[in-house]
Amino acid sequence: MKVKKLLISAITFLAFINSSLPFTAFSDDVSTQEPAIIVGSDFEDGKAGKWMPFGNCELHIDNSNGHLSETSLKTANRKMAYEGPSYNCSDLIQPGQEYTFNGWVYHESSGAQSISFTLKTQDSYGVDSFTQIATAEIEPNNWVNLSGTIPIPEDALSSLVYIECSTDNVNFSIDDFYILGESNNAADTEPAKTEDKFVMDFEGDFDGWSARGDMTVAHTDEYSKTGTHSIYATNRTKAWNGPMVNISNRVAKGESYYYSAYVMYNGAEYEDSHIFRMELQYSENGVGVYNLISSKSVKKGKWTKIEGYYTIPEDAQNVCLYIQTDNVEEGKQLTKNDTMSYYVDNVTVAKAAVMKKEQNIRNIIIALCSIVIAIFLIVIIRVIYKRVKKKNEALELVSKDAMTGSYNRNAYEQRIKELNADTEQCKKLYYALCDVNFLKYLNDNHGHKTGDAAIIRCADILKEIVGKSGKVYRIGGDEFVCMAENPISEKILEAMENESKIDKGYPFMVASGFAQYDEEKYPSITEIIAQCDKEMYAHKQKIKAENEQFSRK
Repeated sequence: MKVKKLLISAITFLAFINSSLPFTAFSDDVSTQEPAIIVGSDFEDGKAGKWMPFGNCELHIDNSNGHLSETSLKTANRKMAYEGPSYNCSDLIQPGQEYTFNGWVYHESSGAQSISFTLKTQDSYGVDSFTQIATAEIEPNNWVNLSGTIPIPEDALSSLVYIECSTDNVNFSIDDFYILGESNNAADTEPAKTEDKFVMDFEGDFDGWSARGDMTVAHTDEYSKTGTHSIYATNRTKAWNGPMVNISNRVAKGESYYYSAYVMYNGAEYEDSHIFRMELQYSENGVGVYNLISSKSVKKGKWTKIEGYYTIPEDAQNVCLYIQTDNVEEGKQLTKNDTMSYYVDNVTVAKAAVMKKEQNIRNIIIALCSIVIAIFLIVIIRVIYKRVKKKNEALELVSKDAMTGSYNRNAYEQRIKELNADTEQCKKLYYALCDVNFLKYLNDNHGHKTGDAAIIRCADILKEIVGKSGKVYRIGGDEFVCMAENPISEKILEAMENESKIDKGYPFMVASGFAQYDEEKYPSITEIIAQCDKEMYAHKQKIKAENEQFSRK
């Protein structure tokens, strides 16, 4: 450990001398403050920390070979030249400042291999820039130091350093890696603060989002779910390319979080719907982990919400949220739909407990609103019901005969119009025409009150027989028409016969005629009523012949 401390001091001193020399020839005011160690990784704790695979390679701790100890970080299963360990230092270094990157590299491949430190930055337009920090031809089985000092671009929104080897299948190790320079005081002095809930709506800028892989993420006002801006993922070459954001310092490890985002795409060249995935990427002991939060089919031209819950492990590092199109099987040729451009807006990350609380509050508000609306509707319905009832009662009064309670001539004429217009209704009814006999005799010999009593008596009998299956109309002084859905002829004849035998101090006899729809004989309501009238007249003459003493003189 003493040797390692001496090494760190030497590196710091050399970095200080290196950064100071260019200025000593032109100024007498030379700063004596040594640059700070921003990042120091010796991997002796057996953990990869914030180191993460750049590309699809693997990282693991090697306990058999190190620079000053037995421990280092080894890269394996490299398939592309750029793949290797990477460190996201966006929150540690400041744009416009100069930094020294120093570390040791080792490989066991045959022959010298070109290994480099490279800095990847992204500006406010989503454009990636790559700057080589240091490179060397490294002979096998020897730990070699690489060191370089470069300025961070003024417009850099994110910064990531990664180690690569020009030969794609060569595996290598790194150890004792340091970044020295002026620290980001806010990142140094303020502990990471997790948030219960945060929303990224992109109204001001990228909100920390950047490109995942070789593509472009743009800040645009072309489309937006709400507000005026969103981010646009374009120039994609792989299905896994997409916008991503580092949320390591904003979410608590080991706690369930809710994630949601709105996605939309358009373009005549794309299919009508496509699967999109919202995933988390993080490092666990140097191994890149990729976990699906949720996937959903998105329809072209329509903002679609993708949402789900996920708990980030306690030892996760460099946690990134990203959105991509659906995965493509290895070896399968990519189509234009797999690399389509798309928009992302209104991304929400919140603790599950917060979302459940908000949902409970929302449910209570909805329930209260529903109760208020229900009460309001009940009041409105009652008011409407009362008004309709009054209106119907008024119409009923207008259409009713005041003396008998039967429907009057106006109601009868209206019903005849309806039946003339709709023959199907006419087919379903049974008809009767009834007339009180000897009304002149009753009025002359017993008075008009008795005549009225006979008319009311007839109406009451007919209404009782017809009941709710139809209606009774008073169409003249002592003449009634019955329309019912059930047969009524026998009931009327029997009831009137029985009633005529009851002595109430005056003779009571009713003539009746009946008919039904017949396609050939009585094809309309006019023919039906005419047939009823014909039968009723014949019945009336029969009653008169049998009771000549009451006939009109």
